Amino acid sequence: MRSRDLTKGRSAVNPSSRILVTVFTGLIILCSYFIISTYFINIREAEKRELDKLFAIANTLAFQIDGDEHTYLVEKYTKPGQLKSSTADSIYHKWWKLLYKAQRVNHLGTEITTLSYDPESRKFSYILNSLDKPYIADPYIDYAREFVDYYETGYKIPAYKDEFGQWLTAISPIRNKAGKVTGIVEVDEKFDHFIAIERKKLAGNLAVSLVIFALVAFITLRLVKQISRKEEEQKRIIRESNEIISQKNRDILDSINYAKRIQNAILVPKEEIFSELDAFILYKPKDIVSGDFYYFSHVGEHIILAAVDCTGHGVPGALMSMIGNDLLNHITKDRKASKPAEILDLLHFGVTNVLKQHENYGETRDGMDIALLSIDKKNRKLQYAGAYRPLTLVRNGELITYKADKYPIGNAQQDRDHFTNNEIPVEKGDVLYLSSDGYADQFGGDKGKKFMVKNFNELILANAHLPMAEQEKILDKTITGWMGSEHEQVDDMLVIGLRIT
Repeated sequence: MRSRDLTKGRSAVNPSSRILVTVFTGLIILCSYFIISTYFINIREAEKRELDKLFAIANTLAFQIDGDEHTYLVEKYTKPGQLKSSTADSIYHKWWKLLYKAQRVNHLGTEITTLSYDPESRKFSYILNSLDKPYIADPYIDYAREFVDYYETGYKIPAYKDEFGQWLTAISPIRNKAGKVTGIVEVDEKFDHFIAIERKKLAGNLAVSLVIFALVAFITLRLVKQISRKEEEQKRIIRESNEIISQKNRDILDSINYAKRIQNAILVPKEEIFSELDAFILYKPKDIVSGDFYYFSHVGEHIILAAVDCTGHGVPGALMSMIGNDLLNHITKDRKASKPAEILDLLHFGVTNVLKQHENYGETRDGMDIALLSIDKKNRKLQYAGAYRPLTLVRNGELITYKADKYPIGNAQQDRDHFTNNEIPVEKGDVLYLSSDGYADQFGGDKGKKFMVKNFNELILANAHLPMAEQEKILDKTITGWMGSEHEQVDDMLVIGLRIT
């Protein structure tokens, strides 16, 4: 019934009002087009003027600098840091004064430099610069392709962007008395300043245009009221539809929250684990329910501890976690398996059977990655097996990684070996870490990159000596700071730490 009302409301809108709105919108677009076109024309003209200026400066300096003395500096200072100050070498100081004066006379915001080029290694190095502190022989990284293409002739490089802004660059060859090119002068200037000026002009023009359009809009307001009445009717229908959708979402959310209570109920309480082990568990689901879970059980004298990362997250991952937890309970409590490799083999067999992956090979690739320990506290013995998830051990300030087998639980691979059982000698004070991939794969930082395994290992190595509860707080605080306010959590996170006592 609501669909028919919505269609009727749309068809009843006055065609004249639609035409009026269309014409008015067209005028706005046309005016905006001319204003913006003028902006880009001015930008191109400013770019040309500035490039001509930079090229003239580069040519003048290249003509003045003695190419043979430039070669002398290249051959004398072959390693970064050899020249400590611009006054320590008379030849360097002579040409430094030239560059220093040129930068200030021309009001350049960026230092002027000269570069040498090694054709064999295809690398540029800094020689002279107009700053007080020399950095002669430092490598010039990420140079533009035009530096090589126009090394012999010079070139005006149009505006380009890097991480520091938008730039204009001109280069000109330095020649010795024989006419051979011994280096180039590079003159840069930030183009952002010119763009900012033009943007202010653009903003002013747009503001004037907006005032004019506002007056026109006020005059035509009475004609548009008819459209507004029809829109209100449509909005009423949409509000009713949205309310229905919102109620459905609330029902779904209530169901997921109830599922969370069920999922939490199957996990062994952390307090029970901590009463037997000096450990921490950092458990951060991405959504309300999680595809990661930790597992704790006893098989005779052995404690079974695992970090499990199921396919996906949210509701699909939570369903896989329920399957995984149930199978692990059956394997350890009913079948009394305590050897990690045997547990993983049985878990793989159970997952492929439950999901019927042998029957529909290739259609269902769900499964899980896992790192699993069997701990004999009495005899201080440890066994480990892993499916894609490693074990990390910190001992006396050294980090040791035990690699996992490179195939998952589930996915019914036809050609695969049994999981590898690792017997690991441990000592009092050793700290062990199990984790899913969610922590290391989290995006964040200034550049929006992954946290990475290397940084994760450095973090746990630096804090392994601290109490386990303190380590958990540091891990939580670090990843929260890494994400900041700009990055959402991309996956479930699970990190387990265990100290041998």
